Amino acid sequence: MRGMLFAGAVALACTGSVAEAGKKVERSALEIQQMQSRDIEGDKALVFGAVMTVLQDAGYRIQAADKDTGLITGVSSTKSKLTYSLWSGFGKSKKSPVVSAFIEERAPGITNVRLSFVMAKMRSTIYGSGAQDEEPIYDPAVYSDAFEKINQSVFVRKNMAASPAAPVTPTPAAVTTPQ
Repeated sequence: MRGMLFAGAVALACTGSVAEAGKKVERSALEIQQMQSRDIEGDKALVFGAVMTVLQDAGYRIQAADKDTGLITGVSSTKSKLTYSLWSGFGKSKKSPVVSAFIEERAPGITNVRLSFVMAKMRSTIYGSGAQDEEPIYDPAVYSDAFEKINQSVFVRKNMAASPAAPVTPTPAAVTTPQ
């Protein structure tokens, strides 16, 4: 259910611009950074794996990931629509959510994650693909939901690493004797 909320929030945020009483909300660079970044308790390797898991669970196809630099990029699959133009004929158009993540260890046991979601619009015709337009997603709910899932994944990973796996010992089958 929560995974659908995350994907739905991204889709909802992408359908229109952030508006308040009919006006477009302008945010400062600092406000955007605060919305897109969180400090998470855990080392870089643990948090990197958690971010990868959350993005894949949300339906993103990871295009590139590098643990050393802390960069992850991914694209979510969407369906394209058939279009027609008098100038170029038939073609296709689609919008795809795109994410980039930057993960850096700020102090021992504290890792910062910055996410950036955009909606990319791609057009193609028989003459090839056109330029890609991107619209940033600035819906705080999308980022809050993503960071909540990352924190949950980190919690699960920490607990899995802390508890040793119980050895599996075969139990002898019960032997019944006829009487």
